[in-house]
Amino acid sequence: MRIVLFIEKRISMSVTLPKEFLERMKQLLSSEEDYVAFVNSYNDNPVRGLRLNLKKLIANEESNSGAITYEKLISSWNLTPIKDASFAIYKEKKYYREFYMDEERLNSLGIRPGKHPYHEAGLYYIQGTEAMQAVAHLGIRPFDRVADLCASPGGKSTQAADMLSIKSGGFLISNEYVPLRAKTLSSNIERMGIANAAVLNEDTGKLAQFFPEYFTRIIVDAPCSGEGMFRKDETAINEWSPANVSMCSERQKEIVSNAYRMLSPGGKLCYSTCTFEKAEDEDIRDYILNEYTDMSLIFEKRVWPHLEKGEGHYIAIFQREGRDPLEKTEKDYGICITESDYTIDLKHFKEMKVKNQIYLVPDFLPDLRGLKSFRTGLLKSIDLGKRIEPEHSLTHAVNLHDENELHNFDFTVCDFPGSAPEIEQYLKGLQIPAPKGVTGKGWCIVSCDGVALGLGKLVNGQIKNHYPKGLRFN
Repeated sequence: MRIVLFIEKRISMSVTLPKEFLERMKQLLSSEEDYVAFVNSYNDNPVRGLRLNLKKLIANEESNSGAITYEKLISSWNLTPIKDASFAIYKEKKYYREFYMDEERLNSLGIRPGKHPYHEAGLYYIQGTEAMQAVAHLGIRPFDRVADLCASPGGKSTQAADMLSIKSGGFLISNEYVPLRAKTLSSNIERMGIANAAVLNEDTGKLAQFFPEYFTRIIVDAPCSGEGMFRKDETAINEWSPANVSMCSERQKEIVSNAYRMLSPGGKLCYSTCTFEKAEDEDIRDYILNEYTDMSLIFEKRVWPHLEKGEGHYIAIFQREGRDPLEKTEKDYGICITESDYTIDLKHFKEMKVKNQIYLVPDFLPDLRGLKSFRTGLLKSIDLGKRIEPEHSLTHAVNLHDENELHNFDFTVCDFPGSAPEIEQYLKGLQIPAPKGVTGKGWCIVSCDGVALGLGKLVNGQIKNHYPKGLRFN
């Protein structure tokens, strides 16, 4: 029997971790050096990353105005791609999605990424660099049928959606069991301008009955004991217990069993957690492999906060035997794209009215009647009886540089540079003057450096503010 000694006096923590958790980590980390480095990592600040919305940035590449571009953003914000970052190729140029965020540089420039016009415009999503890696390794193609079963707040869902193409018929079903969390998920889907998706609020067992062997890619970012979040979330520390670990493990088995029932032959399943517990990680991996003999493990990784930038995470990707029903040999996993991949082509959408709300729903989206839905497709407008008004979510999905698309929705674009005082005034809900040279009246999209912020109404050279009250800056 091997005996491992740990010298506690070398450890200095700025947070108080559960004693039993530390005992478990001693068993999991087989060397004293690793254990000490792991525990001391809790003195470091949490690491965050930015995941870019390539749909919006690539649309801006076609603009001759002062629109924010991919190169401008990564250069001025000093963004560095994470290891194994996913990417798209547009006109023979590689565009990475997932980046480390240089918060020291941004602070020095007075930039607050979570309260910035680009954030409100859905130009990026703030996400842990460790969490970005799961979807990046899933190999999502533009035509895939993707389900994210435990999706709130939406990091992995919005990452997957950026890899899907309306033109190719790819879509996302994003599900969250807790209603309040499903509302947050829906808000992030809206902010990122995703039209080819539905947000559901269902039990995974019901979804498994509804979609047998249907999805070609499934994401299970399972509810877990949250040990990987201890460095940035004190609530996770307070809620941790061995009993909670056991409860999570049983729930995870139920969810992955339902996920398997929904996975098509040849399809891929990504299982991930933000915990270190073997019972919630490798034991679930073994459960899948033993229970379902047509599943094989094709990728596995643990992210340790003392070994790389990021918080704790576990990733395992499986593939099911059989012929992929969507296999298209002419596609190279969807990394080569054209601008039309990211344009709302109305011939692929139909209108659907739910009470007084009018949605644009992709014709390739499955029939979701009988399921609890927060959002199906894109909320286009609201019928107020005497008039129909466009909705905020539509502005985030429209390509501002596509004249045909703007004409279809009858919008004028009022674009301001990011440094203009009108941008902050608009985000606070104030009325602002129209840009120089913009005349006429009617609905307009207020934008910043070529990316949409929201609605306004042109009246006598002024823009009446229609930015949603719940989103306004204080």
